[in-house]
Amino acid sequence: MRVSQIVGKKTIDLNVDIGEGFPFDRDLLSFASSANVCCGVHAGSFDQTRETVELCRQQRVRVGAHPGYPDRHTMGRISMQPGQEREYLKSVFDQVESFGKLTKVAYLKPHGAFYNDTAVVLPDNWKTAVKRIPPPASAYEAGGLYLAQFPGVQSLLMILRMHKLPLMGLAATAHKEIASRAGIEFIKEGFGDRGYQANGTLVPRGSSGDLLTETAMIKEQVLRLTPEVDSICLHGDNPHCLDYAEMVFKTLVDAGYGVGA
Repeated sequence: MRVSQIVGKKTIDLNVDIGEGFPFDRDLLSFASSANVCCGVHAGSFDQTRETVELCRQQRVRVGAHPGYPDRHTMGRISMQPGQEREYLKSVFDQVESFGKLTKVAYLKPHGAFYNDTAVVLPDNWKTAVKRIPPPASAYEAGGLYLAQFPGVQSLLMILRMHKLPLMGLAATAHKEIASRAGIEFIKEGFGDRGYQANGTLVPRGSSGDLLTETAMIKEQVLRLTPEVDSICLHGDNPHCLDYAEMVFKTLVDAGYGVGA
């Protein structure tokens, strides 16, 4: 955290996804207060992860682990398919374990499909939706049975419990409940450069409206989301990401916010 940035009425975190092999990382950190560092599996390499962590240390940027599915062809952006659960979830566990040996980890933010697979929209009756004989002993247990339907959710919950890491995620989804059940802090995240669906989740990559490319639209979305979240995310794999980052940083400061973690 760079204290000199905290000059506004409220401090907002600006996080970036880096360490994936794109050439913008060093310059992006000039605007960011947190970095979601790739663990070297869905992209990049473990050597690059180590170098990126050191770069964050030099620039006094908070470091979060950013594990993704071991699918380099799509950069971990395709959901687990039947039969892949064991391989994929073991990989995620191993990534967080190895990352923790490099540095003190401030939080965890799942990457790509791991993020989306765990950002389950919970129906109003989710705590009573699962029927069982004998019935669950409590609403908490019944809710746990509902969440157990989603392998990614259960794995994320176990990782957070094991490592006692705060979770950065979407408040309108199961992410908030996962953090609560793990007994850890929840960092509410908003995306400056991604499209949203009506239910508060992200438009899937590859679908119409998945990425915001117009500066005015990004600025409007950042200003709309900032009062509701703890952190704004920008991606480091976009050729215009430095322009976006500079614009978003200036937008936040001009709106009376300090940028810091």
